[in-house]
Amino acid sequence: MTVKWVGKRMVMGIIVLIIVSFLSFFIMQLAPGDPAAAFYGGNAQTLTAAEKERITRAYALDRPVAQQYVAWLGETVKGNLGTSYKEGRPVSEIIMERLPNTLLLVSVCLFFIIIGSIWLGTVAGMKAGSIWDKGLSTFSIATSSIPAFWLGMLFIYFFAVSLGILPSSGSSDIGGDGGLGDKIRHLIMPASVLILTHVGIYARFLQESIKKENSKYYVKVARANGVMERTIQMGILRNASIPYLNYIAMTIPSFFGGSIIVESLFAWSGLGQLTVKAVVTKDFPLLMGSIMVTGVIVVVSLLIIDLIMYAMDPKLRKGGIR
Repeated sequence: MTVKWVGKRMVMGIIVLIIVSFLSFFIMQLAPGDPAAAFYGGNAQTLTAAEKERITRAYALDRPVAQQYVAWLGETVKGNLGTSYKEGRPVSEIIMERLPNTLLLVSVCLFFIIIGSIWLGTVAGMKAGSIWDKGLSTFSIATSSIPAFWLGMLFIYFFAVSLGILPSSGSSDIGGDGGLGDKIRHLIMPASVLILTHVGIYARFLQESIKKENSKYYVKVARANGVMERTIQMGILRNASIPYLNYIAMTIPSFFGGSIIVESLFAWSGLGQLTVKAVVTKDFPLLMGSIMVTGVIVVVSLLIIDLIMYAMDPKLRKGGIR
């Protein structure tokens, strides 16, 4: 049953990636500009018609759009993401240079968001009506209402410009050793922005799930029968964690969207910054490659969350919901 369930989830993930690739590819065909603009920038106007035609043929852009998509998808499945218009290098090579930084940023942020939201949400949810309960509600509304770019600019002004204790941009010092300490110093601000703008709303969701679970009939019966409070609370937390994990799964795509903004703001050398750069330079192979790799990361993340939910929820193991 487990293998069959995982297989279904993987097939669904592949279908999602195909849909994302289809929509992204055809939307880009509607974008203004041509490969010559990406190759030569402001000098593209000096190219002759013959030179532009040569570039178009070299990248098979003279074919019908449907044929271009099928050919691109076939090469992508083989691991060939094409060649960057701007850099003239394989897209996969460029992405692999940036991927570790994005994975570092996202994994660190998700770790602290999940740990922090579970702690805050559990304490506030178990103490309904307390200062913890009201305080978390206020905190979640405040932090989730602050745009990430605005909070990031405040961090830059305060910690980098005013105090000068943290670097304002980049993932390592120019000419530095690129060691762990250097990486951590550059990671603190972008990670803090992502964590602060997400941890409150995640904690609030768990808080409300726990309060709802705490009011159910089985909890009242357990307390009436003298079951240990710690045992009751563990059961409440276990049941409340299932919708909480489902909420995380639903917000993973938007979380990656937020990381793109943060990477661009802090010039963090990751996939987010690379994606924005590809949009600005109209480097479509690099943009498509970045979108697909990000899509794979999202799908894998969702699969991991689904596996955790499968292990926790008996209904899934018995072939029930979802």
